[in-house]
Amino acid sequence: MDAIDKKILEILQENSMTTAKELASELALTTTPIYERIKKLEKGGYIKQYVALLNADLIGKNIIVFMNMTIKDHHKEKRDEFVAQMESLDSVVEFYHTSGSFDFLAKVRFSNINEYRNFLVNEVASIHNISDIDSQIVLEEIKYTTRIIF
Repeated sequence: MDAIDKKILEILQENSMTTAKELASELALTTTPIYERIKKLEKGGYIKQYVALLNADLIGKNIIVFMNMTIKDHHKEKRDEFVAQMESLDSVVEFYHTSGSFDFLAKVRFSNINEYRNFLVNEVASIHNISDIDSQIVLEEIKYTTRIIF
């Protein structure tokens, strides 16, 4: 990956709807090499997908909760089963295996606190390998970005 590829990725992170023609103009190239570079970046896995970032306030999913979780059984089969169960929950928007006091961190989104309570009691409680959950409700989202800086 060279400096031009990095610049293409920076621009696409800012606006994935930027056309090859617009990229070519900004980078002083023609559209064909830009298009070929984008395809190479996609094929190489640098660009995983193109998405629309939604306004959580407008769609009514502005309650964010971070759930730190510890599991009882760390054997591969039980761990993998836990991971699959968590991944299958629609409210889980991000999920990480972490070091430190807890084993996993999940970011979940809801319309209201009662919806979170129902999620915790009805869905998460049915996962048998969890030994501890520590939840933090976000009071204010100060910075959020999907951008990766080179």
